[in-house]
This record gives sequence, structure tokens and C-alpha cells, in this order.
Amino acid sequence: MSWRGQKIAVAWGLWLALGGAGCQDQHFVIGNVTPGQGGGAPERPTFEAPAAVAELNSEAREEDPTLTGDLLEIYFMSDRDGNRDLFTSRRAALGSPWDAPRVVEELNSAEIEDTPSVSGDGLRIWFFSARDPEGIWLATRASRGDPWGTPAHVDALDVEGATVIGPHVDPPGLHLVTGVTPADAETYLAIASRERPEDDWSALVPLAGVDGPGDEGGPFLFDDGKQILFRASRAGGGDLFWARRASAEAAFEAAEPLDAPVNLPEERDTDPHLAPDGSVLFFASTRSGVADIYEARRLTP
Repeated sequence: MSWRGQKIAVAWGLWLALGGAGCQDQHFVIGNVTPGQGGGAPERPTFEAPAAVAELNSEAREEDPTLTGDLLEIYFMSDRDGNRDLFTSRRAALGSPWDAPRVVEELNSAEIEDTPSVSGDGLRIWFFSARDPEGIWLATRASRGDPWGTPAHVDALDVEGATVIGPHVDPPGLHLVTGVTPADAETYLAIASRERPEDDWSALVPLAGVDGPGDEGGPFLFDDGKQILFRASRAGGGDLFWARRASAEAAFEAAEPLDAPVNLPEERDTDPHLAPDGSVLFFASTRSGVADIYEARRLTP
């Protein structure tokens, strides 16, 4: 059994005790079944050909898109200024062009910042920072018209001897999934939970059923915790995978890669983010020669 397999076996009981990965307020319509409406298990989602989000991209690298629930505000990582920093943009309405991206000064430091996860209401944002202490940081603001407050390190999400990067938090703020990279092993997906948004997070434990050859990262959990999208290197440099499970307390079934043209051979496709109704997928891809942000509309069942 692999190092991660042993860790999963040890942590399985704890994971169940924490209530699994249920996200009680997420109701996406995806694939050929409306989750929670009966009629069978959801099927793997399929999407139209992706289009680059030209207003957000540059000649440098853009990755890690995360959006507010109304899809009018986006955060992402870009190294266009010579460092991996967090940028943001807004648009007036769905279908309108994005404003010119601006660096989020109050969140960045002289070190690396990336993999943001903004809450649906736009009032909380989690992200990775390489500042001291390295790990997941959180910033809040009173309204979307206000600047972000001073970020604080989330001590409870540290894993000894590992880098924790790429958080995704469910709308109620009760479950967090992220990548964990031990010093001597590949990145695996882990989950932390809490009973109330004001509580500390539980310890991160491996997310059962999604571990495979290579590494996993960039998770996006949805459908009350019964479906997940994530990046995995098992088929090359990196592809987007999907998995389902019968309930938020069960292990995930075998993951399947998304079809082309979302995944492309020899390219790195990563960092999925679904619209609240499941109709649009945002992600990052190197198909232009450098990592850029793309969006793809779901095919109607």
C-alpha cells in the first residue's frame, strides 16, 4: 500500500466522524440528472469547446480562477508583474466584458500568493501564501465595495512536513478541500470541516476515493458533496477529472477525465470552477502556449 493509501486507511474513520464532505447549500444542475431529484446517479458533465477569456489573460501566466456566486467578480493568480500575485476583475453583467484586471494590493506580499477561493457573497477569500508562516491565509471585508482586511494565517489547516495549497470552501463555509504536498510524496486531496463558520477547522484528512497514480489538486466540490472536479496528472501533465459518490459520507467512485476539447493531450488543464447552476466551467489551460483562463459552456443533456 502506498504512503497515501496508508494515510487514507488510518483517516477514514475520522473522516466519517466529521460528516464527510457534504456541502449542504450547493445545488448545481450538471450532467444528465438533476441532483437530488431522483432518477439515477448524475453522469459525467460534458462541455462545448472552451474559449479564452481574453480580457483577463496576458502574455504571462494566469491560473486559479474563482468567482463570486453572481459571476460578476473574479480572482486569479497572474505572474504578469514578475511575481505570482492575486488579481481581480469585475464586469457589469453576465455576458459583458471583464474590466482590466488589477492587482489586489491588500492580499499580496513580496512572496508568492496564489490559488484563491472567494466565497459566494464575496466577503471572504482563502488563498495560499509563501509568506511566513507559509500556508492558507484568510481575508475578509464588510462589503464588496470595501478593500480586503489584513490577511490572517489559518493555523488549523497546517500539515506538518507538507505544503497545503489550492483551497476550495463550500458556500456555508463548513467544508474545505485542498491539495496537500508532503516533502517526500505526491500531492493528494484532503478535507477539513467545522460545525459553524466561526469555529476552527478540523485537521485535514485525505479525501477517500480520489487518490490515484500521480498527484491531485485544484478541487471543486459540488452537488451537496456528491460530485467533485479536480486536476490529476495520471494521464500526463494534467487533466481535469470528475468523480461522484452516492452520498457525502461515501467514498468517491473511480474518477473519469473530462472529454476533449476541455482536456487536450500534452496540455496542462487545471483549476476548475463551476457556475452555481453548473452551466459554465472556468479553468486554466496551457493550450495557448502559456497558462490562460478559459470558459466552457455545458452541453445541454
